Amino acid sequence: MSTKMKENASIETAVNVVDSISAALESDPAASLLAPPWVAMRNKADGLAENGRKLDRDALRARSRLTVQDSQWDTTVAAFGRAVVDASGGRRDQAPYTRFFAKTTPSAAQDFGIGREIELGRSWLAELSRNPSEALAQIWTPKLKEATDALEMAFNQRNDTMKAIGPQRTSVVLFIDDVNRELDRLEGDLKKLFPGNPDRVASYLAATRNSRPATEPDQPPEPAPVTAGK
Repeated sequence: MSTKMKENASIETAVNVVDSISAALESDPAASLLAPPWVAMRNKADGLAENGRKLDRDALRARSRLTVQDSQWDTTVAAFGRAVVDASGGRRDQAPYTRFFAKTTPSAAQDFGIGREIELGRSWLAELSRNPSEALAQIWTPKLKEATDALEMAFNQRNDTMKAIGPQRTSVVLFIDDVNRELDRLEGDLKKLFPGNPDRVASYLAATRNSRPATEPDQPPEPAPVTAGK
């Protein structure tokens, strides 16, 4: 039985294996009739790899945007907290400070998880809406809403990109299974084409050898030993 690909192999490894096998089969007229399924799998692997790169990039970009929006939300909350302290005459034991920060301080709120920060932002907006004519509400409602809306949008986008990666990983696992089944079939077909010639059969399957991955470059020859006197 031919060497199998590991179930957790990356799609990049799969691309290299199926491409190498298809190239090996296509290079020999005696075996080229076995190449079409491997060419098809190579094309499928290329598509999966391209989609995986896109999803990974989308996720990275979404995480970067979320980090920026989180920092901007923290800055807005810090300024909002100072404004509430000023409106309370510097007293943190009286309104309006106690209306907004009875359970957590502005600085502590900035260290919460994103979901909790969004909930806090919405609760502060709800409190501000109770007296929309007051100065705090007029100044800070639009600022807090903009910062919290942007944070929530970035948070949802990050979550969406992470969810999209799941089906991609499943597709790769299923593809690896298909490759391993085709490896069994290919080895059987090669043995029929070249009976009693295991070395020739193995030559088409070289990319699957664990001792030398398909992506490993050829090693340079060992230097010749230096003889005495030279």
